[in-house]
Amino acid sequence: MDGISIPASLGRMLPPGAAAACRGPGDEGAVQVFGSSEPLPVFSVTKMFVAAGVLRAVDAGRFKLADPLASRLPGAPAGRTISQVLTHTAGMGNYASSPGYLAAVRQRPADPWSLEDIAAAGSASEPGPFAYSNTGYWYLGALLEEVSGMSLGQYLHREIFEPADMASTRYPDPETALTDSGYSTLWAGPAGAAFSTPADLLRFGDLVTERNPLFPSSLSPAMRAAFMDSVPVAAPAPWSAPRYGAGVMIDTDLQLWGHGGAGPGYRAAVFTSRATGIAAAAIAPETSGFSPEETLVSLLGPKD
Repeated sequence: MDGISIPASLGRMLPPGAAAACRGPGDEGAVQVFGSSEPLPVFSVTKMFVAAGVLRAVDAGRFKLADPLASRLPGAPAGRTISQVLTHTAGMGNYASSPGYLAAVRQRPADPWSLEDIAAAGSASEPGPFAYSNTGYWYLGALLEEVSGMSLGQYLHREIFEPADMASTRYPDPETALTDSGYSTLWAGPAGAAFSTPADLLRFGDLVTERNPLFPSSLSPAMRAAFMDSVPVAAPAPWSAPRYGAGVMIDTDLQLWGHGGAGPGYRAAVFTSRATGIAAAAIAPETSGFSPEETLVSLLGPKD
């Protein structure tokens, strides 16, 4: 499938209530937008924003990736570096599937837990192997608040959303975190609370790459490299040679990078092809049965 037919195919696949955007190859590839322009939850795609925020803080001299997390964030678990937390190799545990967490979400969907509650719900392990950790990204969000003196929403707006011209993207406060069903995305916190649009998700790519000469990257060359510096992970099809960088999913066979996200009510994904330069993003209601991640990997990956 070529770059001309991908947008048309994506537009035809899109279910009611969903939104998508696709950008063609080249430095100034045109963006085509389909469906709703309302900001919607993107869940774990948020991790890319938080990771870029951490890398921006490194560029600003706030800390180094090799620093122990606990040396910069009082009360954080000891023996883990910031770099390990970014790449899910810090053994920080994962609360998202714990029975207590899931029960609390069902019982009081508008009243999210604190970091202390989240940390208590996950089972930590020794650093080293890859183990996906939503808990770790809560600590990274707290780290950014600690070193900046701002709320995470204020910091991401200043350092990520505004420089990338992501005017429709927000990391919400309690008043702006509720979905139509009454669920607060702050249950996902820095691991997945952001709202965005597919067009804005494509703009994020300019922040962390050198793709567009008219929009210089807001990261130093060293931090752009750190963003993509990855470790191998185990992942099912449609992935072929999956790896994970600093908050970003990478496949070296499929030549794709980006992230997917899913949570109560919505699924989202954004991916860019290194081979063609084509990028696409989609957000869809969970009830539609449409999988943005599987769809975009299929459309953007190499064809036999």
